[in-house]
Amino acid sequence: MKVDFLGIGAQKCASTWVHRVLSDHPDVIVMPGKEIDFFSYYYNFGYEWYERHIGKVDSLKKVGEVSPSYFADINIPERVYLYNPNMRIVLSLRDPIERAYSNHLHEVRLGHVTGENLEFEKGLINNPMYLIQSQYSQQLAQWLKVFPRDQVLVIFQEDIRDNPIIQAQKLYHFLDISEDHRSWFLEKKVNESFVIKNTKVDYFLKQLGKLGRSVGAGELIETVKKNDLVRHIRRQHNQIDLRQIIPPLSSDTRTRLLEILADDMNVLSQQLGRENLPWPSWRALKNRVTAE
Repeated sequence: MKVDFLGIGAQKCASTWVHRVLSDHPDVIVMPGKEIDFFSYYYNFGYEWYERHIGKVDSLKKVGEVSPSYFADINIPERVYLYNPNMRIVLSLRDPIERAYSNHLHEVRLGHVTGENLEFEKGLINNPMYLIQSQYSQQLAQWLKVFPRDQVLVIFQEDIRDNPIIQAQKLYHFLDISEDHRSWFLEKKVNESFVIKNTKVDYFLKQLGKLGRSVGAGELIETVKKNDLVRHIRRQHNQIDLRQIIPPLSSDTRTRLLEILADDMNVLSQQLGRENLPWPSWRALKNRVTAE
């Protein structure tokens, strides 16, 4: 059975939300674990390896996966088309400046950024991908060269935040599955940037989860992870919000990034046929043009 749809990112743009609200939909099979990364990092493993992640499923269900690494790689649209020319593509985006900052927090959390590079402005110099991955129109253009526009759904993290039910229904409609489903994850916050206070405790919990899945208790493990009290305890007692450590963007940095990303945002609005984008950066751009 072939994969029917892909969630392609962009990175730090609600791809976890897309994965979760599809994972518990009765008409869908989403490959277990976000970021299979077949078309980006494991393409040389072949289709058999890829489809082995699906397992045995009802042929009437839609099958998909979510891997944000796919969006910014220029080789991937052709690879995906070769695999399935009817593939449905789900692209989630957010304010490109906020995405770049969130990308930085993510790299800090992973330990890829340390010392003086903890400051976002130094991080921009250290990692060119912060800006490259926020230049959405350039990446989207590669996908639209291969796939017709009606096979690509673009949704915004800001719209998900403001009205998750409507955005979930839009997603379900695009994939031709029941729009009546209400996911448990619908209004959850995702991808909060944090570092672990006690890595030993975190490692123990992860190993406990792996053990539970290995003995057939995967459903119980997932139920525990979804529990709001458990999530609250982990967040309050073993996590530190990185936004309390990393300084926010300065007004000068915002202005500079707005100048760099202005043309890309304008092209994106044309690609999507939208006069307005739900981003503070877009409003700032339009206000600047009006003032000039």
